[in-house]
This record gives sequence, C-alpha cells and structure tokens, in this order.
Amino acid sequence: MRRMRDKRVMAGTLLLALAGTGGTGHGQDTTAPPINLDDMARRLAELEQRNQTLQGRVNELEAEDGRTWISEQRAEEIRGIVTDVLADADSRASLQSAGLTAGWDDGFFLQSPDGRFRLNIGGMTQARYVYSTFRAPFESAPGVPELPGFTAEDNSTRRYGWDMPHTRLDFDGHMFGPDTTFRIMGGFTNMRGTWYAGNVGTAYIQSGEYGNRNGQLQLLDAWIAHALDSSFTVRVGQFKLPFDRAWEVGIPNQLTGERTALALHMGLGRSQGVELEYQSDDLRVSVAMSEGANDRIFEQYRLSTTEPMNSPYYDTQSELSFTGRAEYKVSGAWGDFDRMTSPPGEEFGLMLGVGGHFQRGKVNINPTGPNNTSNPAFGGNKYNTWFGFTGDATANLGGATITANVYYHNVTSGASYLIYNFSPIGNSNPTIDVGTVQTMGASLFGSMYVTQETELYLGAEWLSMVGDNRLRELGDLANDNPVSRFYGAYVNPHPYVGLHLGGTYYIDGEDFKIGASVTYFPTQVDPNWNTPELGVRSTPKSDQYILRGYVQLAF
Repeated sequence: MRRMRDKRVMAGTLLLALAGTGGTGHGQDTTAPPINLDDMARRLAELEQRNQTLQGRVNELEAEDGRTWISEQRAEEIRGIVTDVLADADSRASLQSAGLTAGWDDGFFLQSPDGRFRLNIGGMTQARYVYSTFRAPFESAPGVPELPGFTAEDNSTRRYGWDMPHTRLDFDGHMFGPDTTFRIMGGFTNMRGTWYAGNVGTAYIQSGEYGNRNGQLQLLDAWIAHALDSSFTVRVGQFKLPFDRAWEVGIPNQLTGERTALALHMGLGRSQGVELEYQSDDLRVSVAMSEGANDRIFEQYRLSTTEPMNSPYYDTQSELSFTGRAEYKVSGAWGDFDRMTSPPGEEFGLMLGVGGHFQRGKVNINPTGPNNTSNPAFGGNKYNTWFGFTGDATANLGGATITANVYYHNVTSGASYLIYNFSPIGNSNPTIDVGTVQTMGASLFGSMYVTQETELYLGAEWLSMVGDNRLRELGDLANDNPVSRFYGAYVNPHPYVGLHLGGTYYIDGEDFKIGASVTYFPTQVDPNWNTPELGVRSTPKSDQYILRGYVQLAF
C-alpha cells in the first residue's frame, strides 16, 4: 500500500508540473512577453532533480518492504518446520507408549520417562594367566604314608595357561516403581569335564560352583525383591545366602580379583528360597529359608551332600535350612562396604558382621529316593545336619583397608560319600556315617595405596579339620576295594596355609583394572583343600607357588 501511495504522489506531482507548464503556454495573448528559454530549462532541471529524488525514495521503500516481507516469510517457514518436528516427535513418543529414555549412568540403562520402569544392562569379563607349580611329584615323595590316597590327584609339577574365569551378563532394575527390584545374572562356566594326564596316572579336577562344562551359560542370580516399607525388603528366587562378607561382595569388587580358597570352601554360595532383610542407618539383618548351602567344605568328599543351584523342586536338597547375617556399621557409609578396597580420600569406615547357618536333610544320590548308610559298620543314620558360624571385621582407612574373617563348621554326616567324575562312584562308593566333622578357618588381609591408582596387599589364610570323630576310619575301606583307596586322602588332612602378595592398578576404578599376585604354600596341600579355579592343587610336600595375573573390565 505504501508503494502504491508513493507512486501516486510522484505521478500527481509530474502532472501538476506539466499542467502548470501547458496552462502558461495557452493563456498567453499577443501582448504577453516572449517565453524565456533559460528559465524553462532551469525549471525542467529542477523538476528532473525532484523526480530523481522521489524515485530514489521509492526504491528505498520498496527494498525495505521486500526485506521485511522476506524475513516474515522465512520466519513463518521456520515456525512451520519446528511445529512439524515437534508433532512428529510427539507421534513417535506415543507409538512407544512411554517415551523411552536410554543412556549411561554408571552402566547402560533403559528407563521410562516417569521412572517407574528401569533396566540396567551390565556384565564383566576377566582374562587371566595362571602358573601353578610345586616342588615334588607324588611318585618321588618317599615316606608319605597317605600316598595311595593321592592316586587320583594331579601329578604334574607345573600347570600354566590363559583362561576366562569370569565372563558374565547381568540385568537388574525395577518394575512399577523403585520398590520392586529384580536381577538376572548368568556366567559362562570355566571348567571342562575332562581328565588331566599326569606323569603317573590321571587326575580329575572339578568345581561345582563354576560348572562342569566349559563355556555353558550357568544361572547365578535370579530373584525378585519388594520393599515392604523403608526398612524391610523381601526377596525370592536364587541368590547368595546371607552368611559371610566374602560372598556378599561381588567378584568385580574383590581385592584379589577372586574369592579366596577359604571363602570358596567355607562360604555357602548360592541357593534358592526366600529372604527377609531389615536395614536401618547402622544395622542390617538378613534371614533366609532355602534349599540349603552348597557343600564344598571338602573339595570332592561330600558331608552334607547339598548342591542347591538350579535344582528342581522334586530334587529337594534340604528338608530344613535357615541362614542369617547381621552387620553393624560403626562408621562410614553402607556403599563403601560393597567393595574390598578403600580409595584415597574415602572417609573412615568400620563394619562388624556375624553369620549363622543350620540345615538338615537326606542325601539324594539315588533317583528313586534318599540313601541309607550301606555299611552297617558305620551306623545307619541317613540324615546330615550342618551348623555353620562366621564373623568378620572390615576397616576402611581412606587409602588402606584391613579385613579379617573367621569360620567354623560342624557337620554330623550320617550319609557322606566321595564324588568322582562329577558323580558318586556307585556301588563301590557307599554312603557312610562318619559322625561329626568340624572345620575352622581364618584369613587376614591388609592393603594400601602407594599412588592414586596403585594398591598393594598382603594376606594369609588358614584352613583345618579340628574334629573328625570317625572320619579316620575311612582308611579301613582301602582294604575292601581298590577304588576305596581314594578315601585315604581325606582321612587326616594337614592344615591349609596360603600366603599372598599382590597388587592392583586401577585404570578406571573397579570397572577397569589390572592385577597380579603370588601365593605361597609353606605346607603340603591335601585333596580336601583342592581349589582348581585358583590353581590350588594337591601336593605331597611343601613349596607350592601360584602366579596369577588378570585384566578385568566390568560395566
């Protein structure tokens, strides 16, 4: 509109100028003075100058209107694009039902926008090199009275190589809000069900905790938990029994990169059942009723005869089993005790813990029902009763740690048996009443950071059978059947003593670290204390060494 108006003004001005000029010409009479050409030329020049000025102004106004029009048009287009993008985003979110969010929060996660549903995706892998050696093979160990009992042991003085002891997938999170949590974790087994060929005879190495076939995915944790209120939580499924701190702390957060032989033999492992936990600012108490504990007090001789992991309902492992643990936090934060190390700068923390376990059941190695003791000379009680106790203390010193553990187990075994080739020997391997067997163990570890990323540690552990009742009488079976010579190795075991020196370099905390250690055994190691996943093997004499190095990545 403004352009039109300006053009009309310019045209009107020109017409008036021309009209004024023409009227002057026609209004003259013969008496009028003659036309002054110089004056007319001057007036035309003025009109042309005014016309150029008006034309320039019109051009400026048109350019300004054009810029304004283009800017407004672009703004409208941009607003339209933004509106379309937002509408598309809303439609895509509505197709997902909740507008899923994902990312990294000390681990990968998927979560609904309102936070009611969350899935954490984690796992770990550990690549390890182990070198295990001892001084003398069995055939060159004269004067060892238990030699016939060692005929099934590994007779090679050196074993070494790479392996993958811990490769796991871990899924946890909450459903319908943070009060209902879950966890499903599996590990790929690291034991192969094959024979070791030694210099003399053969040796069979097996471990129930790590499975009997290499590379198979084994279920470790599978549970659902619900917070009843701010203090009480109930959990059901398969989980670690609440007994000792060595098992409460996960493998990724272990000081040595692995649980000790003491913890593997004297701890209870995982079971299936239900657990109730109470937690306050300074006290935490857990009680579980389950299928019983994993029997690994001795490596291949079963006293309680229970292996509850993944067992079906019709294969009841224990008729009655209760486990409990209480922890009192003197100082520090609960989260600081989820690992075995105390980084520099962490506040001082002190925690005391105690645990207890009781179970009673029958041995089930026949498919049609529980076994009775087959040898009348050893009694007829077919029940096995197990009492276990433990205590521990942990001090976090902000750059150093001290951890102490003690264990005691009392097993009245009315139907014990020797396992061989991942199964009882059969008719030649009777279930035997050996009375009451008592074992004790203790460990002490201390660590210190020498730099912000480097930690060194020292440790010692001890295991012993302190009461055997009639277990010694197993040696008499060696005269009955050549297969029964295996019993001789379990009659009177020497105490187990292991001394540790090692260090850890933390590249990115516990998530990415490198560790190395050496373990020395100043006394012989009897078959009772075999721990193949750590490289601990039976020796007829002293001086066994184990070197371990590993790289661990957890996420």
